[in-house]
Amino acid sequence: STLASLVVNTYRNARRCGLGLEDVASSVDKWVRAEWPGLFSTAVLLELDRVTGKLRMVNAGHPGALLLRDGKMIKELPGPTALPLGLFHLSPDRLTVHEEDLHPGDRVLAYTDGVTEANSADGERFGVDRLVDFINRALNDGLPTPETARRLVRAVVDHQNEELQDDATAVILEWQPQRSPFAPVN
Repeated sequence: STLASLVVNTYRNARRCGLGLEDVASSVDKWVRAEWPGLFSTAVLLELDRVTGKLRMVNAGHPGALLLRDGKMIKELPGPTALPLGLFHLSPDRLTVHEEDLHPGDRVLAYTDGVTEANSADGERFGVDRLVDFINRALNDGLPTPETARRLVRAVVDHQNEELQDDATAVILEWQPQRSPFAPVN
């Protein structure tokens, strides 16, 4: 929990200082390495321009997020694009930031491998196919994003008979363009 607090607080400080996404990731990486040598933290750092829908992402050790549009998965976004935070020094490659232009109503599902690797009592994995099917059904049923996320977490916990073997985290981001308070209402 101390490492998680360091990561979150370093992230917040870097953003408040106005650092861009690459510098935020590098700052957190340096602090993790300085304070907890040999340890690391996985993360997905996202930056969304709420006006244009431009998504920028650093995926430090997680499966590729899923881009969902019009009730179906369009594609898997790259993942990971960087080593986990605290381990950047082990790679000669420069940090990669993935950029994606979102359409109004697009959703991005970022998740940990604990979601897809969740095992049932008989050893069956939750898996990517089940994850995509679950999300598609929820979206096609017209469920709001928060309810979709809540039901997904419940499905993963149920799949493991209430006994999580690994962290299982999922976050769904939905982009709706901002409306001007002066725009006419149709």
